[in-house]
Amino acid sequence: MLKIKNNDYAFLKGIECRFWQVEENLYRLQTSFKEGLLGIGFKRYENSKTNEFLSDKVFITLSAEQIQSAFRRENYCNYQAGKYYLENIILEKNEIILSPELETKKKLGLHLYDDRRIHLPYDSFVNEVTDVWEERTPIEGFKFDVEPIVYLKKDGVWLVEL
Repeated sequence: MLKIKNNDYAFLKGIECRFWQVEENLYRLQTSFKEGLLGIGFKRYENSKTNEFLSDKVFITLSAEQIQSAFRRENYCNYQAGKYYLENIILEKNEIILSPELETKKKLGLHLYDDRRIHLPYDSFVNEVTDVWEERTPIEGFKFDVEPIVYLKKDGVWLVEL
């Protein structure tokens, strides 16, 4: 199943991590647990045994200067002649939520603040969207050393394993 990664991300020693600021000039980088990460300074969460969400996560806290590259990632798709933001996947309902981007709202005659979304069955999404991509934008104060656009599906062909 496709994973939607909309958030702030950073690279440390080639490892992609979600990240956020914890205090002035200190940032928490979090990624999935792999044994070798403990050897380079990552730690397990103290409550990882009791918190299911954190049980497979590790973190490290660093200054901005120690982070190799950082960016904001947003996922989009082309669906029915419009550009949509991939908002979420609801596993229990096997559906994906698409939110029309501003130009698509205008084409559809929707008001700028209209927050209607499309709840699309996941199988329909996989088969009907023509393109799916990540837009990566720089975060002020950090080096930006990644491709700005990464296609997951291009011209109807999936480029990643689902």
